[in-house]
Amino acid sequence: MNSITPWNRSIQPPLGLLYLALSLNTLNNKILIYDFNLARQFENNINGQFSRPFLNYIVDYLKNESTKQHEEFIDYIDVLKLKWDAKYEEALEKIEEGIKGLSKGGLYYLFLEQKLIILKRLKDVKEVEVIYKELRDNFGNIPQYVRGLVVESLRNIRELYYDSNESMEKIRYWSEAYENNPVNKGFILMADAREKKNEEKYVEATQLNIQAFKTLKDVPHPSGVVQALNNISWWLKDVDKNTALNFTLPLGFYLGYYFDDDNFNVFNSLDTIFQVQKENNDPMMYETAFIFSKVFSKLDYENRQIIWKDYANTIYEVRRFVINIKKGNHKNTKALRNFIKQEIEKEQVSIKELNISKRTLDNFLSGITKQIKPNTLRNIIDNLEFEINSSLAIPIIKELKKKDIDKKFEENFYKFMRLEVEKQLTEFFTSYLVHYYKQEVKLERVIKDIESGSLIKGRCDYYTRELINSIFEKPPNIDVDSLLTTNQEQKTYTNKDITFKEHPFYSARKILVKRFIKDLNKAYLQEFIEKYLKADSKQKDIIERYIMNYGRYDEIKNIPKELRPKVPKEINVFVKKYTLKRRPSATSFYVFEEKEREEVVEMLKMFE
Repeated sequence: MNSITPWNRSIQPPLGLLYLALSLNTLNNKILIYDFNLARQFENNINGQFSRPFLNYIVDYLKNESTKQHEEFIDYIDVLKLKWDAKYEEALEKIEEGIKGLSKGGLYYLFLEQKLIILKRLKDVKEVEVIYKELRDNFGNIPQYVRGLVVESLRNIRELYYDSNESMEKIRYWSEAYENNPVNKGFILMADAREKKNEEKYVEATQLNIQAFKTLKDVPHPSGVVQALNNISWWLKDVDKNTALNFTLPLGFYLGYYFDDDNFNVFNSLDTIFQVQKENNDPMMYETAFIFSKVFSKLDYENRQIIWKDYANTIYEVRRFVINIKKGNHKNTKALRNFIKQEIEKEQVSIKELNISKRTLDNFLSGITKQIKPNTLRNIIDNLEFEINSSLAIPIIKELKKKDIDKKFEENFYKFMRLEVEKQLTEFFTSYLVHYYKQEVKLERVIKDIESGSLIKGRCDYYTRELINSIFEKPPNIDVDSLLTTNQEQKTYTNKDITFKEHPFYSARKILVKRFIKDLNKAYLQEFIEKYLKADSKQKDIIERYIMNYGRYDEIKNIPKELRPKVPKEINVFVKKYTLKRRPSATSFYVFEEKEREEVVEMLKMFE
């Protein structure tokens, strides 16, 4: 490449999505923008929010050689990231600034397409219709390489407002070019699915969403993957509860696999999973509620307010389903004693069978006793048989979960102790990092006990037991085609057969952490854990996010060389010391925004 090919402002493709004809090459310290074919290779390998680290890396270079054109691209990238972060008002302001003075070419219509999406999320139907009509009426003037994005947005908007606005005429979009582009194809398939759903053809809608899922998973396009699965579960929850429940398994898995805790896709999909599980009285609803509440509690004030607007009812509801498995007595609530009294009378169980004294039972059922001991409650429910449903008092579920943990731990503790010490450390540390129970586990004490060979079964609290049990949980086998025919009869659980399986959200994240741990130089494993223990909560959040994203981007292989982030010198010592792969190390670094990266550098220096 011996020359720079300038771009006409009216035909600029978007940066970081499907039509960016951008690659980077260093020649005399200049950024060269060129080669549509290379860009299309990038487009077919990564997309949507998953492109953030690549966009951040590109912006770093563009800022070093500031020109008007580069500033316009950076503005567009800023709009994308503001949209991903649900900062919609800021994004709209940026769009208005960005389109000033732009001729009606590629970049102009890209800004407009983003405005359409953001207005839809703000539920501004009137303005959505205005932008929809402008894009539809000017479709013939939109550059070819931009049309795919516009087509998929117009199709999805039209079907979304199918009931309320018949004036939004369907746009003609057929083109082999759109079919060849997997992301265009995936989102158009989802628009077709929504059309079938609007016509109440749910089987066809489900099949189209499955096609969209498969297409977008191969890219990968995480937001699209999760959206297709979310559509299936949400649309079927009132018409085919069992199939809706089946699809919460892959939905929870890919949610944990692709997204950080503060991503807004997490809340939408966790809400879907929770509501569907609750409708089916599925025991996993309690863990989903726990995950939702923990993720929400980690948000800063600004982001918390954003989530409140859309999920206030769910935020209040999940609080009733969160199980605290710490030791301690249960509060004797009216709901709890009424349920126990009803079941005892229904089953005509004698005091002798309950294995407690008459006085203890009478004091409990009359409300004289303000608290009930865990063993007492467990003795009672062990001698009853009842169905599990979402209205059961939480103390009952808590004791059933503890019983399930104990049963699994009885076998898993001895499996764990037979592992080599290094394997014990890596497995427990992995389990610790992916579970929100870590806030309750005294990691330093457990690590010392493992290293000294003095870990005692009786000293393990329930949270530690749960983490050890997790080590031996098999990852879910996700075959979306089989989910249409699996368990078509609704499963009814009782206190006699209930089991609490590991949430697929955790299963996915174990895969990510294990990729990092596998590459980590084991000579420094104990040192790495010790330095992690010394970090404060904010620093721990940073290293955990870095580790997760290392695992996420480790599988992304086919990014053009010119677009791959390079390991910055500031973290090179860390990467070399722990023998980490350079590509995912650099990519994970650039997931963080510019100011955040300064904190990442400081944090990683602690590990040198």
